[in-house]
Amino acid sequence: MDRIEVTRNGDTDEFSVVLTRGSDMVRCMVTVAAGNIPDEEKLRAALSRAKGLAKALDAAIEDQ
Repeated sequence: MDRIEVTRNGDTDEFSVVLTRGSDMVRCMVTVAAGNIPDEEKLRAALSRAKGLAKALDAAIEDQ
């Protein structure tokens, strides 16, 4: 089972996202466009981007 931890960097629109699967971990910083977007939508966008990055990394590792 995957575990996801998201931490917002202060009052910025940057999120630290850590995806953990077993003993493997992917950590990335995701920036969500600033503006009048509610915090909940920013969080959802950050998670979506981080999951996309994790899937791409996973696919690249499997191809090697």
